Amino acid sequence: MNKIRKVSIMGLPGVGKSTLIKMLTGQQIPRDYIPTVALDFGDALIGEYKVSLWDLGGQDQFRFMWDSFLPGTNTILLVTDSSIENVQKTRELVEKYSNFNGTKLLVIANKQDLPGALSPSEVESIVGATTHGLVAIDSVSKQALFKILEQQFSS
Repeated sequence: MNKIRKVSIMGLPGVGKSTLIKMLTGQQIPRDYIPTVALDFGDALIGEYKVSLWDLGGQDQFRFMWDSFLPGTNTILLVTDSSIENVQKTRELVEKYSNFNGTKLLVIANKQDLPGALSPSEVESIVGATTHGLVAIDSVSKQALFKILEQQFSS
């Protein structure tokens, strides 16, 4: 059985994609927002799986490259900041990538700790895809995301 997985983390700018990678790889999470230029990488051991994490920059000038970086991806994590505006825009991305070459897609409703954040069930009803709520700067969320991904990989 192949125990290597590729996870592509996608979403609009500032939703916490890079923070998720830093959390999963055990790196320090910076306090200031630093936009990802094009793409970033990380590796993590999740259960018995060696996981290659691809952080795809969310700015408009980088989104055209997403399709080029997705081949070989086992799971797409589509991250939203749980605000109504961002969730509505994310719905379009779910529609585009939900059946991309048989790749599994999960929506991460990040920033659940912020005022006005939609609940994961509200996000799921808007975007039409399985959604998990997280706070990427919280260590409890790290364990929750590890468990979610490990279940994804074994199904």
